[in-house]
Amino acid sequence: MKKYLLTIAFVAAQISAIAQTVNVHFKNGQQIQYPASNVDYVDFSAKAADPTVSAGQVVDLGLSVYWASCNLGAEKPEEYGDYYAWGETKPKSSFSQSNYSYYDSNTSKYIEIGKIIEGTQYDAATVNLGSDWRIPTRTECQELVDNCTWEWTQTNGINGYKVTGKNGNSIFMPAAGLYGMYIYSPHQVNTNLYYWSATSQTSNPDDVECLWGPNNISNVKILVSAGIRPYYGITIRPVTKNLNAGGNPVDHSQDNLVTDKISASFIGGAYSSINGVIQSGSVLNTQFTNGSSESVTLVAIQIFDSGSSNEGNNVLESEVEVAAGESKSYGLKLGTNMTTPVVRFTYRYNKKNYTAEATWTTPSSPF
Repeated sequence: MKKYLLTIAFVAAQISAIAQTVNVHFKNGQQIQYPASNVDYVDFSAKAADPTVSAGQVVDLGLSVYWASCNLGAEKPEEYGDYYAWGETKPKSSFSQSNYSYYDSNTSKYIEIGKIIEGTQYDAATVNLGSDWRIPTRTECQELVDNCTWEWTQTNGINGYKVTGKNGNSIFMPAAGLYGMYIYSPHQVNTNLYYWSATSQTSNPDDVECLWGPNNISNVKILVSAGIRPYYGITIRPVTKNLNAGGNPVDHSQDNLVTDKISASFIGGAYSSINGVIQSGSVLNTQFTNGSSESVTLVAIQIFDSGSSNEGNNVLESEVEVAAGESKSYGLKLGTNMTTPVVRFTYRYNKKNYTAEATWTTPSSPF
């Protein structure tokens, strides 16, 4: 072994003399460069644990698709990321049938958006990450179950499964639970994992198939008839066919320099208030202000009563660019009586969604 180390050390010395960088090429397409002048020698030791698992990376598990190393909305493998209703492309913090975008309360039926939504306008991975990425199909989820070794373990104190392919590469899938009947917070967190598939059931259109794993390796399977409703809030682990679709993780450490200067407010309107309850049909004027030096993208506007479980539908028809120092005003009509209206603006900056909220305070005098 000493002979090989001496040889490699000699090669490294030669490299430093004739090149500016030492390049390390990974099988997943990642490349790391080091200044050659800083390299003393190169050696090899036992295989590092999960060498291909880092935020933002494509992981080759030896399957028909490459799996992302972390959840949609997460920056590290152990982070839960964002929760989505099936077919919705924006995360939210409460989930119910009434606030699901594809449920018609007039007919009490779900709106058909397709049996398989991979790569479509209803695919949150595609919409948020680009055309290289998508939600895995039921078949691809089944392939992950059947052709990988699943080990219940922890990463940085978070429970989940280490999923290892036959080629030795692995991903960590945290047990993020789901929003189901408990619409305000996820349940079964740190004990069960749920991941959307892009496939709805053919036998029951009210159910969607998903990858499910409790803390018992023998029960990891695809749920095909377990009453998983499309309005549930569940995490997403994207897949891709492009080995070079990954990249370095986005640095959000300085985002607060922009987000701290974003604000939302009520600025008047035409409203009727009876005993402190603002009546249906009232119009409340709202304003989104970008006081930062960077532009942001407004992606959703919701108005809802702070005491209600219904957070309201997105009333923004299309995304809007809000330049540095610019304000956008919107008149929002109440569809129901509200005691304390809240307006939530969801905006995107540096490839991540943030929110700005304003809570109604009844003025001391009419507008």
